[in-house]
Amino acid sequence: MARILIRLNENLVSEPVVSEVILENKVLVAILAAHINSKGGEIVLEVQDDAVDIVVSAFRQKGATVTVPKLIEVDTTKCFSCGSCVALCPVEAISVTEDLTIQFNKEKCVGSVCNICVDACPVRAINSIRYSNAENTHNNNTHREK
Repeated sequence: MARILIRLNENLVSEPVVSEVILENKVLVAILAAHINSKGGEIVLEVQDDAVDIVVSAFRQKGATVTVPKLIEVDTTKCFSCGSCVALCPVEAISVTEDLTIQFNKEKCVGSVCNICVDACPVRAINSIRYSNAENTHNNNTHREK
């Protein structure tokens, strides 16, 4: 599964762009996060790997801006499991384990749309990274993942 970030301008937010892309291309998408108002918006979608090019192309044809969002990476040499990031995560992608270490769940993380944990870390152990599905590269977090 790949995550893509769709940005809609103020002209597109009143149009059924997402449903048109889904219906016209017969693709399944999961909406992970959406922040939309009358001035525009951002939507994070999860799409099956084999449908990414189709979905990206379809949204661009409708006038939306499409990017691959940044995810997070944790430097375990800096992280001392203070928990500053845990309570702030709006999608509960960060938790504390029984041995009191921090655990990141990349499946829940919405990446650059949020980045609250990056700003919350007092030692800057959490950074945004780029996940590029098209290049088949994957940066794993160094903390445990579900």
